[in-house]
Amino acid sequence: MSIRSYWPLALVLVSWAALAAPAAQPPLAKGPIHISADTLHAENKPSQQATYLGNVIMTQGDVVIHAHKLVIDALQGKVQTATATGSPVSFTMSSAQRHGYGDTLIYKPGTAEIVLQGDAHLWQEKNEISGQQVTYFLNNQQTAVTAAPGQRVHSVFYPAAANRSASGGRP
Repeated sequence: MSIRSYWPLALVLVSWAALAAPAAQPPLAKGPIHISADTLHAENKPSQQATYLGNVIMTQGDVVIHAHKLVIDALQGKVQTATATGSPVSFTMSSAQRHGYGDTLIYKPGTAEIVLQGDAHLWQEKNEISGQQVTYFLNNQQTAVTAAPGQRVHSVFYPAAANRSASGGRP
């Protein structure tokens, strides 16, 4: 077989490797969830739900989310989902050197997922992927991207600096 027949597989492997982080990194979103906002409306019955409005900042570990509105849905006092909306909503994870934005962000602490929807973008350093929906799995640091109907996903990957060895150190 020629190298042309392996090109699509090589592209997928390079794309995955460019956004993968070292396996030895600790989990990114552990510990208590802290939220600050201009206002809060909460109810415990019939469901446990809290709605934060205005300049919302939510943190858990090194995950930081900024939004206009954040709705927390809980079950028996445990957060099931945190749905953030904004123009756009954004997040950062300093230890993984990632940041992203979208129209909506759904954070699922139980499964350690961040789902960006609507004009979704995710960066690791300068490398970027985008589509209609980007799902980032915190525990294994994998990414899944889907496009809107009739559209395509996009990626931009920058080569490693020429003065670094394959291990990332200086020669």
